[in-house]
Amino acid sequence: CNISTLKALKMDDNQIGERCGDVLASVIKSNSGLKELHLGNNKLQRSVLNIAKALQHLSNLESLDLSGNNLSQDVSSEIAVVIDSNDSLKELVLGDNNLQSSVIIILEALSKISTLKLLDLQSNQLTHEVGDALGAVILQNTSLETLFLDNNNIACGMMKVFKALQQIKSIKNLGLQENNIPKAAVGELTAAIQSNCTLELLTLNNNNLQSSSEVILHALCNISTLKVLEMDDNQIGERCGDVLASVIKSNSGLKEL
Repeated sequence: CNISTLKALKMDDNQIGERCGDVLASVIKSNSGLKELHLGNNKLQRSVLNIAKALQHLSNLESLDLSGNNLSQDVSSEIAVVIDSNDSLKELVLGDNNLQSSVIIILEALSKISTLKLLDLQSNQLTHEVGDALGAVILQNTSLETLFLDNNNIACGMMKVFKALQQIKSIKNLGLQENNIPKAAVGELTAAIQSNCTLELLTLNNNNLQSSSEVILHALCNISTLKVLEMDDNQIGERCGDVLASVIKSNSGLKEL
């Protein structure tokens, strides 16, 4: 609180708890030039309200990580105001917070900026309701490189996400595991892969894709940048073996399969 020159503060994984919320808010207010704030996995809970209100006084924030803090759903509206105040935001990490449908307020704010490069919303119990709002964020942020939506249940809402991804060319990391992706959306996912030929990471674990995996793999044969491909627990069967072999040959930099 006694300095005013801080540009980055990273205190992930310290279990600092709610008690430090007010002090953190004071630190933020004292350092109006703060650009990076990482507070992941700290059990901040309700104290994030004070932190978010303090962040609303900043205008140059570029990276914010509040993942794993058991945020209450009413924090979403405060985070939305933070986004409105910081239209240069590049990274937003809110994974593991059980935000559910309240995340739509945050997504609506993100659809008004165009600087976002990383969005992490994994493990928030999201459903198909967020599909339209997610699509709008992607279409507005055409330089988006990383999108993590793992461990939700977006299901048919993925149709809107995949259609939006077809309009941009910048995605490198796409996390989609455990989202109950319907077979009807596989064609749209395939088109999204073909539009983003710099894709480096794709996680599709636990989506029960079965034979529809073959179409996705054919699309992956047409890129050469893949480094990580995860398709565990999809019952892809023998039929996909030859196509998978072609994917491996096309992507000589593959590190994890």
